[in-house]
Amino acid sequence: MNCLEFRRELNIHPHSADADFVAHARECPRCAHAQADALAFEAALGRALDVPAPTHLAESILLAQATAQRRERRHWRRDASWLAVAAAAVLAVGIGWRVTRAQPLGDAAVVHMLGEEAPALAYTAPVAADAVRKAFAQRGVDLTQVPSDISYVACCPVGKYKSVHMVMPRANGPVTVMYLVDDHSGRTSDFAHAGWLGRSVPLAHGTLVMIGHDASQFDQVQQIWNAALQTATRI
Repeated sequence: MNCLEFRRELNIHPHSADADFVAHARECPRCAHAQADALAFEAALGRALDVPAPTHLAESILLAQATAQRRERRHWRRDASWLAVAAAAVLAVGIGWRVTRAQPLGDAAVVHMLGEEAPALAYTAPVAADAVRKAFAQRGVDLTQVPSDISYVACCPVGKYKSVHMVMPRANGPVTVMYLVDDHSGRTSDFAHAGWLGRSVPLAHGTLVMIGHDASQFDQVQQIWNAALQTATRI
């Protein structure tokens, strides 16, 4: 089983006991980290949903039913419908808030990088500049100045964000670069997740996210993209 096959199985059955799956997790640190993150997220979500029933819930329900019988049936149905809608909305917002809190931008970017596109970290041959321009154009950005040494490019969703996902081979290991178009919510910040280091930087029409094992390379990569994006325009 290779990394791509492992990630696909992980997305479907994170607790898989398949022999090849278990063996690959034991031999590949990156995939082992990805499985650990997936299991931790699943456990956190389970804890968020494991809410004990309120004390005397049964008695409260029976009392509410007895009280409701004194009301006009039409009014009861209308009120019950609104209560159900409100309860569903509160539950959805609560779960969404917990999930969002559990996976901030930096963590989401690393999880995406280690997903099905993880093999791209090993690519070294440069892609054509036109392929990079096309990817940015699909995200609504006209990139006239394309940096060199890009070995992978694709349009990818990172959580709720629309990104251009790239890999830039460097002297001390590859740097994954994700440009999140129209995201202006944060400020420059460093992060670490699953053994990887990262930095997010507000830049031009969005946010630039860099991920790698050597953070000393981020300054140079940031300068390269700062020069390229300052001349880019929205389309």
